[in-house]
Amino acid sequence: MRPMGRCLVSACVALALSAMPALVLGAPGAAPTFTYARTGETETLDPERTTAVASAEADFLIYDTLVSLDTDYTYKPSLAEKWVISPDGKTYTFTLRRGVRWASGKPFTAADVKYTLDRWRTLKGSPSAFAISPVETVDAPDPQTVVLHLKTPLSVLLDGLAGPFSSILNPDAVNKAGDDYGTAAGKVDGTGPFIVREWVRNDRMILDRNPNYRWGPPVFANRGPAHLGRVVLKVITQDAPRLAAVEIGDAQYTPSVPPQEVDRLTKEGKLQIIRYQDLNTEFIGFKLGHKPLDDLKVRQAINYGVNKREIVAGAYYGLGEPADEVLTRQVPGYWSGVEKIAYGYDPSRAKRILDEDGWKQPNPGAIRVKDGKPLSLLFLWTPGPEANSIVPLVQSELRGIGVDVRPRQLELTAFFAALRAGEHDIFLIGVQYTTADVLYFYFKSTQRPAPNRFDWADPETDRFLDISRTSTSAAERTAAYQKVQEIVVQNALWVPLVHAKRVVVASKQLVVPKIYNANQLYKMLDLDLK
Repeated sequence: MRPMGRCLVSACVALALSAMPALVLGAPGAAPTFTYARTGETETLDPERTTAVASAEADFLIYDTLVSLDTDYTYKPSLAEKWVISPDGKTYTFTLRRGVRWASGKPFTAADVKYTLDRWRTLKGSPSAFAISPVETVDAPDPQTVVLHLKTPLSVLLDGLAGPFSSILNPDAVNKAGDDYGTAAGKVDGTGPFIVREWVRNDRMILDRNPNYRWGPPVFANRGPAHLGRVVLKVITQDAPRLAAVEIGDAQYTPSVPPQEVDRLTKEGKLQIIRYQDLNTEFIGFKLGHKPLDDLKVRQAINYGVNKREIVAGAYYGLGEPADEVLTRQVPGYWSGVEKIAYGYDPSRAKRILDEDGWKQPNPGAIRVKDGKPLSLLFLWTPGPEANSIVPLVQSELRGIGVDVRPRQLELTAFFAALRAGEHDIFLIGVQYTTADVLYFYFKSTQRPAPNRFDWADPETDRFLDISRTSTSAAERTAAYQKVQEIVVQNALWVPLVHAKRVVVASKQLVVPKIYNANQLYKMLDLDLK
């Protein structure tokens, strides 16, 4: 299963799959075609303009980053063969790999890295530029060396440089396409193991193997070229046709599995059922800039009014744990004190808080009203196996305490656009992370309007978040992370719902050596069809 908003069998199958390329094995020894069935479309192939998982899936195939992240969350070489960090943590010197070329044929050099990082940290509206915000200058003293000079130390710099949004770009391609870079197959160039051949929005993206690729990161046994000859990223928004595509062989993999189907698929034994655990939190976010969500009492009441255990049982079929906290317990910096102040399910308390706050019910079961205005919230969401069940559950539970929830379903690209535009009162989304720095991602005031879609701007929060990134003391960073978690809970900035247990399904012909946690199939270099 994959989380919603990524940011997660019937007669209609023939229609839904009619445009899907079939599995192509070709002549003996020919590289096969792999079809990946997913719920949502890639927002853009300009990695500096999005944090959506559906875009990251494509970015990792098309581009490379300076460093890579292994399954044990350690950093390994990629486009950079090695790096040296100065004792004060303010200078990073990267030595680049030789022999790398862009898909267009141009040699890759340090000038490309300098251009990419300078563009990223200064790109207006980039939702991920915070990841390298302390970088003051980028130097390229020779074609194989890049030096980053930081204003202050940044404890999570390598994590940022391993993410999809740090994918290195070809300046020639970006300048040629201008603002249209990344919007179509002919408006993108990368050094990655695959090349975009075709992109039909909301249907399919076809990527062909880069035959010259031989510089894959050492997290893979195969450094390139890829075993697969072609990858088809196929959008199938509905659960039944998407799962059916894998069952009948028109696709070989999907990360978006209806949880109610897991037991059946396991018993039948026709597909690979792959279980793994990454660091994730599914949540409902509040836009504090919209009334009545600027009222702490309202946010607290909503927290008490949502039954997370019912969501785990009803939407996830037990494949998850109720999330009473911001982070999972496995993350360094987790604050155990949250367990004493978390909002458990208590609808009676929720009703009492709203009563005391002046939100009155004209009669039992009615929508609450204050100063002549109903307690009514616009709820934005995008479809997925769990989200399809979560939304009606939340709507029913909040109606039980007198809160009207008006769901608006959007496809993935429109969903993120609406959030950036601030159209939401509340929204349903999931986040995957590798460190506690996800707190900075969401709650730093400078992250507004996205990914800080909460409108949270608090000097104390900002101060602790700055400490968490710049301090050279691990103990001081941990204390700062814990303080931010306390602030988030006390101010009821969101409703954490579930830490999901991941389940994906694959054809038995698909060789999947390992799952790369938050990056899942990552660059697909070891993937093969037998």
